[in-house]
Amino acid sequence: MLNPTLQDQVFELILNNYPRRADAVEDICQLLNLAKDPVYRRLRGETYLPPSELSLLCRHYGISLDAIIHHESNNVICSFNAFTRRINDFSEYLNGFVEEFEQIHNLKDPHLHYASAELSVFTYNFFPEIISFKLYIWGRTTWNLVSVRDRQFSLDLVTPPIIRLSQEVLNQYIRINSTELWTAQIMDNTLAQIEYHVYSGGFRDPKEALILVDKLSEWSKHMKLMAAAGKKFNIGEKAELGRGDFNLFYNEMVYTNITALISAEEQQMVYSAFCTPNFLRSTDKRLCGYTNDWFNGIFSKSSRFSGEAEKLRDWYFREMDMKIARQRQRIERYIEENYSELP
Repeated sequence: MLNPTLQDQVFELILNNYPRRADAVEDICQLLNLAKDPVYRRLRGETYLPPSELSLLCRHYGISLDAIIHHESNNVICSFNAFTRRINDFSEYLNGFVEEFEQIHNLKDPHLHYASAELSVFTYNFFPEIISFKLYIWGRTTWNLVSVRDRQFSLDLVTPPIIRLSQEVLNQYIRINSTELWTAQIMDNTLAQIEYHVYSGGFRDPKEALILVDKLSEWSKHMKLMAAAGKKFNIGEKAELGRGDFNLFYNEMVYTNITALISAEEQQMVYSAFCTPNFLRSTDKRLCGYTNDWFNGIFSKSSRFSGEAEKLRDWYFREMDMKIARQRQRIERYIEENYSELP
């Protein structure tokens, strides 16, 4: 198509959300309250969309007309999950991930590129204790949730339905092929948060801090197994039953904000942390292309951990385990010196 009209471009963006054109037509029929024949005439450009229908389609599918009209400007159109879904409880945040993954898995052969200076947000969910603590931290610092504002952390704070939802996010993550970039500091932030809450009296039972640190040690062991297998699998599962590919790289010179790129045949999507753990999302082709080039450049200058890179992998996880052990010793010593009345 040499000179696609605005209507053509809108429909192209809509069709990218569906594996089959017929599925898109069904949904558009319901949305516009039209039969299939008028919808197909609109798709072929034989009938123009009136402003009311164009507006309805753009709102429903999150399409920015500015992004289409001003595609050659320096402006980038993004959506912000905290605007589209105000976080009033933990389930709303996790449901956002579930919905994003459902859309991603509808694409053909999606691949996740992920870079972060701390633990991958998806892998917190391998251990209910860890995701519970992180949700508590975000609830107090970012979302300012009344339910945790003046409450100490305890391992029973997050309810079973929330944990089940976190496992759904995990299962969606395990299914997708990914290439990920780690740094030497990925464990530092979470360890520091645990230690701070011990010193500040943030735990109802300070000994639960030791449980969290032990879970981080288990996290390290499991991620090492996944890296060796080059596959993602849940705790207790066999590596040969793994689902998504797990390609892991290491670069000690990179300290980056959480950046993710979804690449599929139909389209690309960029995600970037903003007011962590909230995120910006964009399908801008130039931004996606720039991010793709950035990932390719970083990976070309990084060391591969997954698969046969046993020597380097052993060194990295040994250093991580030593860091966790040192932190545990400090926390345990502090508890012994300041909470001697605890059983």
